[in-house]
Amino acid sequence: MRHPASNSHAVCVPHLPFMTIQDRSLNAPFWAAFEARAAALREFDPQIVFVFGSDHYEGQQMASMPTFAIGHAAEAIDDRGGFPGSLQVPEAVARDCAAFLVNEEFDVVSSYSMQVDHGFSAVLHHLFGAVDARLVVPVFVNALCHPRPTFRRCRRLGDAIGRFAATLGQRVAFIGSGGLSHDTGDIFPQVFDTKDPALRDYLIHGGRRGSITRAAWRQNLNAGLTEINKLLEARTPGVGDVRPAWDENFLGVLTSGDLTAFDNWDDARVMQEGGNGAGEVREWIAALAAAQAVGASQVILDHYEAGTCIGVAAAVVHAETARAA
Repeated sequence: MRHPASNSHAVCVPHLPFMTIQDRSLNAPFWAAFEARAAALREFDPQIVFVFGSDHYEGQQMASMPTFAIGHAAEAIDDRGGFPGSLQVPEAVARDCAAFLVNEEFDVVSSYSMQVDHGFSAVLHHLFGAVDARLVVPVFVNALCHPRPTFRRCRRLGDAIGRFAATLGQRVAFIGSGGLSHDTGDIFPQVFDTKDPALRDYLIHGGRRGSITRAAWRQNLNAGLTEINKLLEARTPGVGDVRPAWDENFLGVLTSGDLTAFDNWDDARVMQEGGNGAGEVREWIAALAAAQAVGASQVILDHYEAGTCIGVAAAVVHAETARAA
């Protein structure tokens, strides 16, 4: 049954590969909350979904790294923790969304051949059962590579997309895909930090030139994830570098409902205090700002757990418009 009085719904969840690699029994409380939220989202039955996601040098490389990009067509690659396939992107809606953002003075990139990794495909699969189960507009937000967009800019992007979505007259869902505090170490390095010329070539060109092919990059990454997963499943202390105090502060601000409180958050401080993966909370802020623009009034924390095996603190957050009495 649909919720006829609700016209927007937002869900913010992690996309870590370990969610797919591991047996769900290792993170049973998280998955219980996740599945409950997925069921509510399917009951809401969105007619179109905007996914705010990031990338891990798979679909976007440093040859030309956008700050924001709208996918007019998108293909999910077969990476570890992701699910391959073509996303069902409504090209006319994506085109109109991009034009709306340009008129709002966002210099957003338009991609008619966007490749996405588990930063998009994992949440679509886990929430809906398949990457092509719903009409989806993918919204790339750079959370990995310096310089990253300000938190204020990400909130305003979400707000603009929400205002655009409100013109569609449809039930719209917004998904924020990313983790809270965690640190990837040197798995996804900054291009200016690497000393290896071959690795630098890969980060810039994505295997199109240089000695590291895309297959070799993915093979090395998979091997690293396998080793890290062994440590996580053994609950080795410190792996993932989860920082509960930072998470709790972030979630407290998030659930206050006043997303403008993030406008003055400093990127360098977030990286220092939350780890180099904490920048993915940009996706959460943008998705919830979009939902608020369509009428969502309350941000609700469904679940938070610091001591999980998936490598980040596991949290599930949602927001929706109020239902009629």
